[in-house]
Amino acid sequence: MNQVFSAGYSSAHPADFVYNAPPDRYLLVMTHSPALFRCGEDLVPYPAGTAILYEPHHEVYYRANGESYSDDWLYFSSNENMILDFPCKNHPFAISAPEYCHNLLQLITWELYSDRDGSEEILSEMVQILFSRLYGDSAIREVAPYTRALYALRRSIQMEPAKNWTVKRMAERLNISTSYLQALYKQQFGVSCMEDVINNRIRHARHLLEHSQMSSMEIAMECGYHTAEHFNRQFRKIMGKTPLEYRRKTAGGKG
Repeated sequence: MNQVFSAGYSSAHPADFVYNAPPDRYLLVMTHSPALFRCGEDLVPYPAGTAILYEPHHEVYYRANGESYSDDWLYFSSNENMILDFPCKNHPFAISAPEYCHNLLQLITWELYSDRDGSEEILSEMVQILFSRLYGDSAIREVAPYTRALYALRRSIQMEPAKNWTVKRMAERLNISTSYLQALYKQQFGVSCMEDVINNRIRHARHLLEHSQMSSMEIAMECGYHTAEHFNRQFRKIMGKTPLEYRRKTAGGKG
């Protein structure tokens, strides 16, 4: 079970903020701004969207990096295998879905201070969900100095699939060549960057077909297609049926 003792989200601190108190229990920190973390003998800069899980009684030292500092944090104990066997303890790692983790920690904080019966079990499950998401992030092996930027790019694609994505524009965003971007993206995610764009557009289209009354042309435009024909062709290639056929089938299944 996971037992939460204290938590906070979007905690704001001035540019001279320093934290160096060894915790009695586990301490999870997730940053919203650049920070410096002590790693061995070195003080290493890390960007926003970094997490670290400190073990009980381990040395802790992190500080703001030249600007105001903000983070989410969780102080807890655990006997769960996911925590005990966490791949990356006492060392910073990149969070692939910082907004998701932030929102979950916000809910944990609200539940902690709600003073409701049964909160202990709810909190334990919520911490488990949070760490199930962080677990994979902590085990990620860097394929290049661009790993964090690749995850940020993929998050943007997932959140804005209709944007006018091109390999050239994505490569310019990372300031690397198009061929290097495509090689890194495929190595990291097992899919090409443009295939990922298309998959996310079709995923969004499926949601709109299932949960809206928008026309096929309206959905095409919402998902980044300039013509219904192009949308229909790509949708059928991936889903094996036209958007209209998909809508009819899903509507029939719900009935």
